[in-house]
Amino acid sequence: MAIRREDVYKLIDKVPDEKLSDLVKLIKLLAVPEEDPTEDEIRAIKEATKDYKNGETHSYSIDELRKEFLGNE
Repeated sequence: MAIRREDVYKLIDKVPDEKLSDLVKLIKLLAVPEEDPTEDEIRAIKEATKDYKNGETHSYSIDELRKEFLGNE
């Protein structure tokens, strides 16, 4: 079933006011066209993959992730 814009608008109307800034940030992320990764990004991905395969993982709470990726916006 295809999602219609009208359905999305209805969902947006249900988002509480205090969550609207998070919603805007998410929409902005989704609206950015995908680009090929840079050399630095490729290197970081390879390093993270190696760490993961060696059992080196890190746990983060949702609040820590929000702070890291959304900042103080």
